[in-house]
Amino acid sequence: MMSTRDNLRKAAPIAIALLFSAAPVVAAIDLHDYDNDLMRDLDKTIKYFEPDLTAQNADAAKEDAQVLLDGFKYTEGYFTRKGAQDAVEISRKGLKVISDVLSNVDSNNFEAAAAAAREAPELCKSCHDLYKPRLAR
Repeated sequence: MMSTRDNLRKAAPIAIALLFSAAPVVAAIDLHDYDNDLMRDLDKTIKYFEPDLTAQNADAAKEDAQVLLDGFKYTEGYFTRKGAQDAVEISRKGLKVISDVLSNVDSNNFEAAAAAAREAPELCKSCHDLYKPRLAR
């Protein structure tokens, strides 16, 4: 019977190979043409989104949601053109999360809307971990 240590020894080279095979793809994407003003707007908006929902401020939450939807749509298109499928998938998840939030706001279910909204910053972070230049963090 193989021990956990033996399993790790066998899996480690595969994991390392996968890590290094993905790294050049991320590093090869030129982001110089990304809309940094939009990213700053998204960063600012995401900070107010969940608190606006918790305060049951439907109008502000809908404005926030529109900014975030526009941002996820832009990001989806941008990374589609760059061939970065992982970022495209993150953007699509973001679109779904924000759409779910809006559905909950329209139903006056602010608790569910706020819970869904808490997923958005995690999605943003997961993409930033892959693509945001290290010096910009």
